[in-house]
Amino acid sequence: MTTDDAANYRRIPIEVFNEGNFDRVDELFTDDYVEHAPLPPGWPEGREAVKAFAAALKEGFPDLEYEILQQYQDGDMHIGLIRATGTMSGSFMGMPATNKSATWDEVHIGRMRDGRLAEHWTVIDQLKMLQDLGLTPSPPGA
Repeated sequence: MTTDDAANYRRIPIEVFNEGNFDRVDELFTDDYVEHAPLPPGWPEGREAVKAFAAALKEGFPDLEYEILQQYQDGDMHIGLIRATGTMSGSFMGMPATNKSATWDEVHIGRMRDGRLAEHWTVIDQLKMLQDLGLTPSPPGA
């Protein structure tokens, strides 16, 4: 396994989320990985939460595509600006399929340790996603 933190950090959205290689989570995340984003009630924690979320996202958006727009590094901390696109042809997080396409941006902050992700924080533009999917109204004139 490489210890190139920046390269491994980029592998996560591509290999785990775009390609659906959920087994890569065990390779790219530490055994004691901590997810700081809120999880739905009853979800597992740690690496199993990532696998469950990636699988649910891929089920809801089978054509999901993450594009890494920018990545920054400061020591062991990495920040990635990512654009997601996909068509909601399956249910996702309790929402029925809309068969509409959406594009939204995400910011991911991660702390790497020995080439693996140890901690993660995120901010996701869920409003834009829900508006694109027709699940919440867009502002007038938008």
